[in-house]
Amino acid sequence: MYLWNRLLMASPAKFTEAAPLLMDTVGYVNSVSDHTYNLWGTVLGQTGGFGVSALCTDFGALSDEMAARGMGDETFRDKVAAVGACMDGSPEDTLWEIVHSVGDWPDAPAVLGNAMFQAMPGRLPDAIAWAVDLNSYLGEMSGASGVVCVSGWGRPNSVRLYYGYDSVSAWQERSASTQNDAGWLERMQAVVGIGDQGTLETGVFRRLV
Repeated sequence: MYLWNRLLMASPAKFTEAAPLLMDTVGYVNSVSDHTYNLWGTVLGQTGGFGVSALCTDFGALSDEMAARGMGDETFRDKVAAVGACMDGSPEDTLWEIVHSVGDWPDAPAVLGNAMFQAMPGRLPDAIAWAVDLNSYLGEMSGASGVVCVSGWGRPNSVRLYYGYDSVSAWQERSASTQNDAGWLERMQAVVGIGDQGTLETGVFRRLV
């Protein structure tokens, strides 16, 4: 299974206009697409950030469908143009392979916790093994629902962990219970030298569509 992800940043001057336009556009795409797209808004992270994602087994089919829609769907192009007028810079697309999962992972949780980092040179296999071990541990310790994703395209040699929650309060409660856990702290020490700490990104996102 693959996860396609597009990150967008709204212009500060257009922030209040961006979300409704994005929700309208993603809703329209879902009405005409063979795939399901979700829209995410930042709760913690860089304000004004939005994400669009889709799960797929065949990225080629997803990409071909997106290209055909961009070329042949005038309604879609008009909606994208309206969204584009609210953005600050170009979007970033990445493709992630889901290599491990724990818990009852929903296709689209209400709230998403994200941690992403790039492996040190030559350490990608070690980084993947570390992430799988951490994901398994958190699943056993707290019943977490999480996935490990790996990217070689858009974010090369990168590892990403996603955790799904029913609410921001549920994220806060589970995160607080983890921070002082001995197994968690041991694994945070183990990743030193495997992951490039300067590339670490974390965030919390709420599903809008």
